Amino acid sequence: MFYGVTTLNNIKTHQALGAANNSIGATATYSFGLEALFTFIILVIGTFLIYKWLSKKTYEELSQLIIVAIAGIAVVYVSNSIVNTMKVNWGRFRPYEIKEIVSSTKGTFTNFWHLNGATGHQSFPSGHTIAAAAALFLPFFADRKNLKGQKILAYSGLIFTLLMMAARVRIGAHFLSDTTMSLIIAALVTFVATKAIGYSFIEEDSLN
Repeated sequence: MFYGVTTLNNIKTHQALGAANNSIGATATYSFGLEALFTFIILVIGTFLIYKWLSKKTYEELSQLIIVAIAGIAVVYVSNSIVNTMKVNWGRFRPYEIKEIVSSTKGTFTNFWHLNGATGHQSFPSGHTIAAAAALFLPFFADRKNLKGQKILAYSGLIFTLLMMAARVRIGAHFLSDTTMSLIIAALVTFVATKAIGYSFIEEDSLN
């Protein structure tokens, strides 16, 4: 909801669309009551759906899901920590900061391999992409014998991540190298975590 409101506000005030969700971007406020209502509705619906899903699982399946959930938390924490640390040390200007005057200054382009230090600018790597890439972990929540379900979640997660990458580049919030690096980080961290728990991205041999 925050992303939607701030994006619409930036369009209305003729500000950079890519600045809507960044720390230095313009923000729009809305009532706490509206935010609390949406949060409550999503929480209730989400809890109900998860309960219905888990109520059909066996003890063995629940045990496996606990392991997957812990691994998933680790993947999100590690990948986000890597990206946030790199953001601070790379200090790369965003595309819209180079094209437009933001906060009375105009940015300078630097290649992705160039560390600028803590400049306050955080284009590289993409935080939105690493968040979207958490969807790449969804296939591991599918039953290991449900090959079709694994494939659906795998392709859906990948498409969602690619769409996020394209959107961030399109609105001038990131360079392609920013989003690509986040995808690489997510893929590597996910690969290490899943191998640690003995899973494959899609269990091709699960039905044999």
